[in-house]
Amino acid sequence: MREITVGVVAPAYANVPLWVAQRRGSLERRGLRATERILGTTDGVTKALRDGAVDIALSSPEGSIADAVAGGPLRVLAGLTDRPPLSMIAIPKHRTFGDLRGGRIGTSSLTEGTRHVAERMLATHGLSYPADYDFALEGSHVERWKALQAGTIDAALQMIPYDDIATDAGFTDLGPVTEEFAFNAVCVRLPAERTWVTAFLAALAEATEWFRENIEESAVIAADRTSMEPRYALAACRKLAADGVIPLDLRSAPGALAAAIGALRSSGLIPPEGPDPLAAAVDYSFLG
Repeated sequence: MREITVGVVAPAYANVPLWVAQRRGSLERRGLRATERILGTTDGVTKALRDGAVDIALSSPEGSIADAVAGGPLRVLAGLTDRPPLSMIAIPKHRTFGDLRGGRIGTSSLTEGTRHVAERMLATHGLSYPADYDFALEGSHVERWKALQAGTIDAALQMIPYDDIATDAGFTDLGPVTEEFAFNAVCVRLPAERTWVTAFLAALAEATEWFRENIEESAVIAADRTSMEPRYALAACRKLAADGVIPLDLRSAPGALAAAIGALRSSGLIPPEGPDPLAAAVDYSFLG
């Protein structure tokens, strides 16, 4: 067996296909055994991948795109989430987006992932950063939930099933993310051994297809991995299986990648001119 380490932010339901691949033997049949390493933030995953502390990463593609545009070795090999399964959850006293004016929005990074999705979402409701709110670096959705409960932030994008958990606890669900945005991807540091990378992606594709056709069984796997109540796990898996969330062929939709690149440019993390980010960063040849 080839042992590989997979960097992830947290045990998030966006990674259900990986858990299915592990549980159902899709990886072992291809000579692989994958162990997750939880890094806590998207920045932490990107750094671990760049430093060689993990072999592959399931995380926001933005860090890898920025690295590749700057001439670095990180690449995006596949897309896992084209529409983030997130909802904006606010503390109970806030009932509208307007109530967040002057507030603190929890995020997992100040340069990747939830920061950009939240900024775009808030902008559609007339709130601009930094004039109308601040970002608070809290970490993964698990840590953001703790911060919401403590009242140290006013709102945060929450991953399934923490959106349902928060609503049941009396917090305000201001609504789900509805736009395309490349939120979760498979990233690697070049040079990478094509044999095992291709096998890993094939296992992930097989598991993703099985997940779509076996949502209830997948929810059992997910509940076991996260010690989550079965009803929450099932609701989360149903949302993850909805049309437009996971790209069918693990190739992100052009609009989803364009949104991520646009966020990187608007934040000054990649230059407005220069190398084509897609050509520099995205390599689908490993998918076969």
